[in-house]
Amino acid sequence: MAPTIRFAGPDDAAALAAMLAALRAHEDKAGPSPEAADVAGWLGSDPPAFEALLAELDAGPRGYLAFYRAFSLFKPGPVLLVENVWVDPEARGRGLGRALLAAAAREAVRRGWSRLELNVAHANAEADAAYAALGFSDPGEQVRRIEDAALARLAERSPRR
Repeated sequence: MAPTIRFAGPDDAAALAAMLAALRAHEDKAGPSPEAADVAGWLGSDPPAFEALLAELDAGPRGYLAFYRAFSLFKPGPVLLVENVWVDPEARGRGLGRALLAAAAREAVRRGWSRLELNVAHANAEADAAYAALGFSDPGEQVRRIEDAALARLAERSPRR
């Protein structure tokens, strides 16, 4: 049976929040996961803070792909930036991840956005191989991130320090 892919709305917040918590636990992310009320508010804002595609199989959401619009001056134009992809471990191997990525690609093309981009952890060789098999390239770049206390420290620096 093929998965059904559809956009998530505020009514899907509880299911999406549960999958976000599962992904955070899987990746050993520190800190609390978003609550369903937060997710509902973000999805229900105008424009939404992010968008999500749900993969449904066996009468329920079993995976998701969260994305938002970014912009590239190099391409140039809008970019569909995938924040994360998650498939319930019990549903893996059934094409849900591929279906989510294909649906995101169709949405990017429909919107006239010429790029879909995502990050993959160096330690996640299985996902990296799956993305390569779908045609994703490695641009030879590495993501650098600053957040939380380090972000606050940088913000407090004077222009000369």
